[in-house]
This record gives sequence, C-alpha cells and structure tokens, in this order.
Amino acid sequence: MTAAGAPEAVRNGREPASAAAPAEAPEASAPAAAEPPSSDLQAMSAEIVGLLYEQAFSMGQARDERDICEAFTNILLRHWDLCCVSTFLRDDDGRLRMCADFNHRHLDTDSTHSAAQRLAAEVERTGEEFQFWADDADDDAPQGLGGLFARASLKAGAAIPIRAQGGLAGALVVASADPARLRAALGGARRIGPAIVIGIGNARRGEAMADQHRRIESLVGELKRRTRELEEANLELQRIGRYRSLFLQRMSHELRTPLTSILGFAEILLDQEDLDGAQRRFCEKIQSSGFQLQASLNQLVDLSRLEAGQTELFLHEFSLRETLRESCAAVARLAKKQGVALDCATSPEVSALVSDEGKLRQVLYNFLSFAIGRSPSGGTVRVFASPDEGERVRVEIADEGEPLKDPAHLFEPVDVDAPNERGTNMNELGLVIAHRLLNVLGGSVRLEGRGERGLSVHLTFPARPTEK
Repeated sequence: MTAAGAPEAVRNGREPASAAAPAEAPEASAPAAAEPPSSDLQAMSAEIVGLLYEQAFSMGQARDERDICEAFTNILLRHWDLCCVSTFLRDDDGRLRMCADFNHRHLDTDSTHSAAQRLAAEVERTGEEFQFWADDADDDAPQGLGGLFARASLKAGAAIPIRAQGGLAGALVVASADPARLRAALGGARRIGPAIVIGIGNARRGEAMADQHRRIESLVGELKRRTRELEEANLELQRIGRYRSLFLQRMSHELRTPLTSILGFAEILLDQEDLDGAQRRFCEKIQSSGFQLQASLNQLVDLSRLEAGQTELFLHEFSLRETLRESCAAVARLAKKQGVALDCATSPEVSALVSDEGKLRQVLYNFLSFAIGRSPSGGTVRVFASPDEGERVRVEIADEGEPLKDPAHLFEPVDVDAPNERGTNMNELGLVIAHRLLNVLGGSVRLEGRGERGLSVHLTFPARPTEK
C-alpha cells in the first residue's frame, strides 16, 4: 500500500505497516504525518514563487544550475529537516548526474551519495517515482540497496522524477533516518521538481539574453570605434583635399606666369622676327608645347574645382549652332595635324539654349579632341546636333577609331601620377572633366559602338534650366 498522497506508480516501495494500520503504529500521530498540512505546502509554494520571481526579474548575477538546485533544496529543508536531498539532471550524454546535494553532518557523505545514486538509477531505468523503506523492505527491493541505506544510517528514501516537455529531465532524491519525516516531506518534494525545471529554464533564457546583450554591447562598441575611425579618416581626407587645392592654386600661379611669358615671346618671334626655317620650327615647337602645358594645367585646376564642389553655373542664352561651329574650329588645327576631317552639322529645329556656354564649350572641346585622337589618318569625325525628347538637345560625335575594350571605365578618375608604359593620357583626364561638367549642366552621356570600327558618343542636356 502506498503512502497517503503518493502516486500509484510508486514501485517497491511498500509502505510501512504503520501507514496502513494506524491503530497498531507505535506513534498515534503517524497517520496525520502522511500528508503535510496545507499551510506548510502553501508557505513552501509562496517561497517557490518568490524565488522564481526574483530569478526572472532580478538584475543581479545570473545563477547556474547548481545554484538553482541548491536554492530549492534550502526551501525544502526549511520546512522538513531531511537528512539527505540530492538533485540529478540529465547531462549531454543523456545520463542522470548529480548536480547539487545536501547531507546532514552526522551522515557519511560517500555512503549517502551511493544510496542517492542507486535511487536515481531506478528512476532513470523506469521513469517512475521510486520509494524505499528499510524497515519494511521485501524481496522486490534492488539488491544491495538495504546495505547501502544501513551504512548511510538512513531508514527511508524516495526518488521523484523531474519531467520537462514530456520527458525525464532529472530526479529529486530525498532520504531520512526518520520514515515519518520523509512521509511528511513527500508532497513538498513533488512540488519542487517542476519548480526546478522552471528555474533552470529561466536561468538558461537569462544567460542567453545576457549573452545577446553582451554581443550587442560589443557590436555597439565596435560600431562606435569604426565611426571614430571613419570620422578621423574623413578629417584627414578633408585636410589632404585642402592641401591639394592649395597646391594646385600655388602651382597654377607659379606656372602660369612664366608660361604666359614663354607663349608671348614665342608669338613675337613668329610674327615679328625674320626667322629661317629651322628657327621657325623651333619657335613653333616651343609654342605648341606651351599650349599643351597650359591645357594640362587648366584641366588639373578644373578637376580640383569639380571635386571640391566649387563649380558655379553662369546661365545666359546663346546659339548652339554658333557654339558648335566655334568648338569645331577650335579643334581644327588638331584635326589637321592628325589628318582627320571634321563634318559638323546642326538640325534646323535646334533653337537657342539657356545654359553655361563656357562649360558647354569645354565639354564639346574635350569630346571632340577625344574623337580626333582616336580616329586614324584619313578618317572623319562627324558631329550632329538635334532636338531630343523633353526639351533636351542631343549632340552626336562619331569617330572611326578602334572599338573600346571596356567603355564602362572611360569616365573613371585617372591617376595622373601613376606610372604606365605610355605615359599620362591627358585626353582621358579631359573626358573625366567633361563628364563631370556635363552632369553639372544636367546632361548625360551614352556610348554606342559602330560595328567593327568607330564609336558614337551621344551627349544630351537640357535646352533650358531645370528646377531642382
């Protein structure tokens, strides 16, 4: 017969005769001790709830599984002074291992551990609650268990399953030298098991949240560090940009003054002096080189201003036909030198524009120079201006040069200081400047291959200023 309040699944644990026949028991109060008073269970339940609440909402140090098991053991011991309380939990291998234990000082620790492990092994084997009463043991008791209890000075013990999500998560082992005291504590011990599961779950979730919080703090710290590094790098880039602008301004001033003198004296020699053939060729070479240096210097200064965002638009009305004709005339000398013919035409539908004529001239000049430089001797560069959709104008510049291998990188910034086999190509730098100036004017550029030979550059830009 099982003790009052014990589940029917209790095995081997035949209850002592005093529980079945209270009239013959040596203590008249034994039947009343079979179930603890409701006030004791209520007090213990209140302590359990308080502990779980503190664990869930306290901002203190997180507890591990051993701390939690010991905390619930202390609650049980405060209400029933048991000799031995051990908590077993499943390990990573699926076996029950002792997580926390309490043994009264008058007991031999090794003997009580052995007895507790044997009781836990029965729960692990059967999955059911197991009780052992030394004074009422029968032949069904596990072999050697009576001897273990005798060496440990224990008279009764019970192993209560701890279940979680329908499976066995552990076992709570309680034992005492006083069977009546153990009977009184069984109801409370059965309530401790589910609380341990909840407490351990809370601890694991709390640790996961704390770990996540630590990772977030680490990421925030890393983000702050990277932000500081980016801010410092940005300040350094701004400082370098200012130095570069100052350098270009200084270089422009220092080079333009002697360059102007060189070009002026070359022009005087060519126009006013009686030079022989060799002298005239030398002066023309000086003048040509001076013009090249002046154009390169202007391009570098223009690119610096564009990158610094110092470009301003000066809008007025002008004739695109005249601007295009003058731009073609400006590159006529280069075309003649290259042996390339220029064919410039404008559609009658093209009317006057309102834009920055100076910047548009520079755009046209750079793209025309690029087309002439690509074309072979005897080739032709064709230029045609026509209206486009949405009050825009299109200028097409077609050459007869070799197909471009990678047109997508044509307008990428050129490192004029980088060494290469063919030297710096200032036409490429001029295209970068022209492309950026065209963006400033609200225009765009599109490249189109012309079969095996030739490239068409389509420039489109608004005929009137667009509101932003």
